[in-house]
Amino acid sequence: MANIIRAIFALFWVAAVSFIGYLAFIMVQTETDPQMLWGWLVMCAFTFVSATFLAYNIVFGHHHKADVPHHHSHLQNS
Repeated sequence: MANIIRAIFALFWVAAVSFIGYLAFIMVQTETDPQMLWGWLVMCAFTFVSATFLAYNIVFGHHHKADVPHHHSHLQNS
């Protein structure tokens, strides 16, 4: 079941990145005001980063399990 959820989120990420790329392409082609163009491109970049971070945590989160919870790491002997 977990693999199905990971695959669905990977597909959602591909769809979101495709749409963001298409939106950025359309804005570069049609926008004439440089400030508006940079605003759109920055918005697309932030959206891409947030979608990628969410997808990364869902798809690859099971690989980063620690032995000890983070707030108890000071109790381990080095």
